[in-house]
Amino acid sequence: MGASGWADSSLGDVRPYTITGGRTRSKHTLHLTTCLITRPIAPGTAHLSAEGEALLLHCSGVPRSVAELAARTHQPVQVVKVLIGDLLDCDALARANPVGAGADPDVHLLEALLHGLHNRL
Repeated sequence: MGASGWADSSLGDVRPYTITGGRTRSKHTLHLTTCLITRPIAPGTAHLSAEGEALLLHCSGVPRSVAELAARTHQPVQVVKVLIGDLLDCDALARANPVGAGADPDVHLLEALLHGLHNRL
């Protein structure tokens, strides 16, 4: 470990919670399966960290889940959730939930699906 104890000089890594300023929770409810995608950012609306910019790059044009972002950035999930919360606060990220997510299921569609599955058996 580096002399200050905050960085590993051989890897150039910073201890994860220094990235979030010691914060361990986001004010946003985020699950491992919550998908996010980038939004256009107006110039000057956010001063992003390198880690925040990396998250935006991973979400650019393709929805990514919290779990996938943690894996891609090699950061603990809680750290990624805090960073995502910051990006949601400055409107740099948006939730990319599937159309109709959270709505009541269409009973007719489910019955047609069930009927189709029975016919295939």
